[in-house]
Amino acid sequence: MREGKISRTVWNRYIRKQLHRERNEVLGTPSWTGTCSAIRGEASDAFMWTESSASGTGTRIGYYAAMKAAGDLAACGVRPLGVSVNFLLPPDIPEELTGELTAGVEEACARADMQITGVTGEVSRAVACPIVSVTAAGFVEREAAAAFRPAVRSGVSAIQDRAAAAQSVRPSAQGEGIRPGQEILLCGYAGLEGTLRILDEAGQELSGRFVPTFLRKTADLKQDIVIPGLLLEACAEVGWNHISAIRQIGSGGIFAALWEMAEESGSGLELDLRAISMKQETVEICEFFRLNPYQLTSAGSFLIAADSAERMIEVLEKAGARAGRLGVATAQKARVITSGEEIRYMDRPAPDELLRWQDERMTGS
Repeated sequence: MREGKISRTVWNRYIRKQLHRERNEVLGTPSWTGTCSAIRGEASDAFMWTESSASGTGTRIGYYAAMKAAGDLAACGVRPLGVSVNFLLPPDIPEELTGELTAGVEEACARADMQITGVTGEVSRAVACPIVSVTAAGFVEREAAAAFRPAVRSGVSAIQDRAAAAQSVRPSAQGEGIRPGQEILLCGYAGLEGTLRILDEAGQELSGRFVPTFLRKTADLKQDIVIPGLLLEACAEVGWNHISAIRQIGSGGIFAALWEMAEESGSGLELDLRAISMKQETVEICEFFRLNPYQLTSAGSFLIAADSAERMIEVLEKAGARAGRLGVATAQKARVITSGEEIRYMDRPAPDELLRWQDERMTGS
């Protein structure tokens, strides 16, 4: 298997065939993206959770794992409340690193208004670098369920609407998806998370190429990671009925997120490459390490399919988040990216550039 996220082909061919059990309490069915799941009790609200992980030699990987999990919940229209944490560590890691990793998760909780519910860990010779896994959870109240559109998600298991919450209905895992004619927006910056994680791991190496002011400015870009509460409040102000899909930009970068968003809806795209917002610091650090910033993970940035694009952009930017229009969804299957007079078609998602960079540094290749 190739590096990076398991492909949809592998998931359908091997994993999906093993899934047979169903319960009425479980809302939705397992999906390839698998970012969020929900369970409904007889007399309780729907409970939704998601899992995320981050690995590497930086001390802030816990921060990014927690922010990724919180963002995935927000993309489903759920405000995250608590997170549980698990560390998987190699034996040569100093004990004090566990405190630094926990502090990173706690910082993410402060930004996203969550609480750590538990921290566990294990040391194993089977791992080469620290791995932080986070499970984030929140409730969807029945009274609020009607406000969540069936597809304020991309192929994830989630509560659909008030009627489905009150009845024993198994909603579709695919949701409504993006519709032809809708505009595709980017909230945040492409490649930002990956840029910050590279700085965490290679700060000393980068200090030999860039001046201290540049590196300090780059570190401060963490404030541009969009927090879940801001996204949720903006969507509520615009109206969930104007939004058919939200996807956080994770492994594989913005190109992978766009492809997956369209693939799950069976739609095409017409996009302008020049409209993808990206920090100059991302461009320069990617050039230094010869990385493609469009294939660099960017949790904390979101793609939004909306009817009221201008209104959505206005509300997001008023709240302090960068937002812009990338293009439109089409009825044709072609996914076209233009850059001036140049026209190209999107390829299937490639492995994430951060993972490739980490692997090369670890193996010395």
